[in-house]
Amino acid sequence: MKIIFTHIEKCAGTSFNELLQLNYFRYIHITKNKFGGNDRKNDLTYEQFKQIKKLYPSGIGGHSVRPYLDFLKLEKSFNITFLREPLERYMSQYNHDKEMGFTRDIEHFLSREYMNNFMVNKLAGENNIDKAINYLDRFDFVGDANRYFQSLNHLDHLLNKRFYGTAQQKNVRSKKNEYIIFSDLSDLQKAKAIENNALDIELYNYFLKNSSYLNNYPNMYDFKKPSKLRIKLLYKLNKRRKSKIKDIRNKF
Repeated sequence: MKIIFTHIEKCAGTSFNELLQLNYFRYIHITKNKFGGNDRKNDLTYEQFKQIKKLYPSGIGGHSVRPYLDFLKLEKSFNITFLREPLERYMSQYNHDKEMGFTRDIEHFLSREYMNNFMVNKLAGENNIDKAINYLDRFDFVGDANRYFQSLNHLDHLLNKRFYGTAQQKNVRSKKNEYIIFSDLSDLQKAKAIENNALDIELYNYFLKNSSYLNNYPNMYDFKKPSKLRIKLLYKLNKRRKSKIKDIRNKF
């Protein structure tokens, strides 16, 4: 299997997942979670993975593809994920949850321990920074959602592959004019948000903030334009595969 992509919520994963589908026709996106993003009941199971491998995927990715899963550690693959500046990611999660009706207001969101250190918990399966760092140290590529195009240029260099795609941003929420950002919070709310994301901040600083290598790449990407035929074929393939993956995840 060429690629395993761990999609952390609100870290440019929707855009990157579409890029993988455009460039690897046998890449399979594992369908949406039934439960909250870091609930381990969402995790891909070994039985599901065995059934998916029968489809001969060139790669898999999604929220349920997590690096602590033992059977994924045995795969000879190129492991990818994206991180994002934690307070920006946290506020994006709040705005998403508020729009979807999952949280009442910012005070309610700040009180939800489930949302704390979300990236660390996604990677480690628990609130453990050492485990998260250990898993990420084994990854072949850790991108920065805040420097998305610079990250793509770095990945292009690593894989020696120019990607099909567009610069269009994906998964932009419909009520963005109503969103709040970190600077809109009161001093007490800011302190609470920082406290809630202390381990995520440490993780991001360790891998990305204090690293300058991405700055060597341009903040734009020269995509190859996909043909109408490629897009049409991809739409048909994804529709068919989505149904198969849904069946697999329901049955096994």
